[in-house]
Amino acid sequence: MYFDIAQLTCDLDSRRILSAIDLKPRSAKEIASASRMSMSRCYRMIKEMEQNKIISRASIDRREMSYISNLRSIELRLEEDRLKLVVSYRDGSIADLCLGPEDLEKPLKAPMRQEMPQDLLEGTGSIEPSTIS
Repeated sequence: MYFDIAQLTCDLDSRRILSAIDLKPRSAKEIASASRMSMSRCYRMIKEMEQNKIISRASIDRREMSYISNLRSIELRLEEDRLKLVVSYRDGSIADLCLGPEDLEKPLKAPMRQEMPQDLLEGTGSIEPSTIS
């Protein structure tokens, strides 16, 4: 899951979407306009980013939904022979993952964090935003 986040945030369209919704929630139409992309591409990216908990629905009204970024920062670095990924979320929680050559031979399991609900860690459950206080 966490390397999916890193891969998505390296995508130019994803970065444009994140820039558009970093400070305030926006509708898909506003995001597409600010990001200079088609509505269909925008909706596909929003869906994928929402499934990976990169963005969430900020409000739902009768006419349209607003989205906002869940991310504060992402740091990906190579330390000697290990790849380190640190994801900081808007709610203050942090996910830290470090992989070395030995980890490539076994299945990857996301690190457990006490601050996040289990369904967010496993990528299961609803795609609705969590209400973490």
